[in-house]
Amino acid sequence: MDFNAHKSSIIRLFNQDQVVGIGFLVSEHYALTCAHVVAEALLIDSTTQSSPEGDINVDFPLLNGTKFSARVVCWHPESPLEDSEEAIEDIAVLKLDNLPAFAHPTRVILSENIATNPFKVFGCPKKVSFGVWATGVLSDQNAKQWFQLEDPKVTGYGIEAGFSGSPVWNEKLQGVVGMVVAADRKRETAKVAFMIPTQILVKAWSQLESIVIRTQEIEKPIKPRLSPFRISCLQQEKKDLEEKIRNIFNQMGFHDPASNEYKNLKKITEAYFSGLEKVENQLSSF
Repeated sequence: MDFNAHKSSIIRLFNQDQVVGIGFLVSEHYALTCAHVVAEALLIDSTTQSSPEGDINVDFPLLNGTKFSARVVCWHPESPLEDSEEAIEDIAVLKLDNLPAFAHPTRVILSENIATNPFKVFGCPKKVSFGVWATGVLSDQNAKQWFQLEDPKVTGYGIEAGFSGSPVWNEKLQGVVGMVVAADRKRETAKVAFMIPTQILVKAWSQLESIVIRTQEIEKPIKPRLSPFRISCLQQEKKDLEEKIRNIFNQMGFHDPASNEYKNLKKITEAYFSGLEKVENQLSSF
């Protein structure tokens, strides 16, 4: 699935004409979002234990923007405890009876090792209802099993209010690996937020189990270490190739660039450069 197809899964949730958060289509007619986003759309307490009733206005902002109604079919409210370590909270599943023609469920991935992967998320921060993109790198899990999202760049949008419920697109795996749930508001200078990973979303809504794609693509095989003798041989080969390249360049200085001699020397140089690249790759891969 390419990124453009993924964009057709993204929805906005509204309270009247005000965007309150994001969600994303995971199968035909079903979308995921945060419980606190639903609560804001329906003007209820996000810790309400019973599943809320009432229609929620949603649209697909990256398609035609026409509004549709949705209702809650699975509900895991926010914990009333500020420092709760409960992983399965602040999750809601919506059912949409109508969809635009080009709406498409995104590719949801379950992978055990996603730390350090680059990500991209869509959100609608205050006074930017048309939406923006934020990028960064996945960090690691906390005590709640939520993943930390970090953006080391000074420039660009950080994840803030208005991004909640957004699918976290893993650029390496080309799929969604979780849902934005909160930003760190206590440290305003830090561009840090948190993601509920697919593993938790599956536990929250069992129907997601049959939808997700399990992958070991990111798992790196253990590579054998090079012996000191092999390293020494590769380093000597690298040194020899570099010396040959310097000598060829010196010879090329005595020939007309249009001459056959110059062209032949150039071909030899390209072959040496290719060999040098292979040697450097071997040295850096172990």
